[in-house]
This record gives sequence, C-alpha cells and structure tokens, in this order.
Amino acid sequence: TRTAGGLETRMRVQAAHSGAGVDVAFRWTATDRGLLLATEVVPFGDWDCTWPRVGVRIDLPGALAEHPVAWHGTGPGESYADSRTAARVGRFASSVDGLAVAYARPQETGHRPGLRALVVGDGSGTPLTVTTVPDAAGHRPGFQLSRWTPQQMTDVGHPHELPASDGLHLFLDDAQHGLGSRACGPDVLPRHALWPSLRTWEVLLG
Repeated sequence: TRTAGGLETRMRVQAAHSGAGVDVAFRWTATDRGLLLATEVVPFGDWDCTWPRVGVRIDLPGALAEHPVAWHGTGPGESYADSRTAARVGRFASSVDGLAVAYARPQETGHRPGLRALVVGDGSGTPLTVTTVPDAAGHRPGFQLSRWTPQQMTDVGHPHELPASDGLHLFLDDAQHGLGSRACGPDVLPRHALWPSLRTWEVLLG
C-alpha cells in the first residue's frame, strides 16, 4: 500500500490449525540517508511458548560473501542474551565465513547483538550498508550472516552435507531467545526468555 511517505506491506503469519500467530507490518520510507525500514510485529491468539527469535531475513547476492564484512557493534565473536560476557562494543571486520563458529553439527551461529552500523561486501563497489535506529530504551537489533538458511542447516547432520551455496542471507533480529545449557544443565533463565510481545524496530539500508 502506498503511504504519504513510502510503501507499507502487511502480512499475517500463522501455523496451520493454530489460533496463535503474528501480524507483521513493513513500512518503507525513502530518506536522504537511504531506505528506512520500520518493522512492527504484533502477536495474537494464545501463545504458550517462547519465540526463538524475532526479526527479518534479507537475501543477498552470493558475490557479496567473497568480500569482507565490517561492523560497529558487539564483537569480535558471537554473543547471545545469556552468553555475552566476552563481547564488547567496537569496530570489527571479518570474512563472512569467519563470522560463524564451526560446530560439529551445522546450526545457526554468529549472531552479534547491539549493531550500530554494518557494511556487507566491503570493497566490492556495490556494498550493502545497514545503520540501526535505537529505540527509546537505547536497544538496537543484532545481525547474523550465513551462506545457508536455517532450513538448509536443519536438514543435514554434518558440514560436508550442506548444499552448494550461491546466496548470502542477512538476519536482522530485534531479539533472540537465550541459549541455556539444557545439554548439561538448566534451561534458559526467565530474564533471557523471549516471550511473545509487541516488537518494533528500525534500520536504514543503503
């Protein structure tokens, strides 16, 4: 839908035979600094479980994966709501593959919360830039880059079984559920659990 300042897209996401879901609104606005994307997620129905994450995925050309990534935010390694003691805010650079942790079984990895600014394809001539907009409490989304989708990684048991990749996937997550330690200890502590709630965040794309 066209608006006074740009475009707005609305969708409803809901599992089959479920009364719970989310209404999502994407609002795109052209500015002097780039394209502003404002996202709103509103849950409905009776949710009795936590969310693993809430955010957006942007699919990019695979050629960008051959160039460095530079960012201002938390680093240098991955961190999560309940696993971020070693993270600090600074300016960092890495290859796309260097952002991930080589776990024995393919899985999502490499999330870095508190993003300020990101350059994907640094030096490529056509990079993608992302600048986050803090909310009233100063919270900013995080990012993750991967050559594979979560579905592709879930379908295999070993790294060599991953399919050939010709794309790059950028995840901009407003929040993620904590990791916990169920393999050898307690589940996620309540303060790090991501329960369904209204979520809004903004990023500037250039």
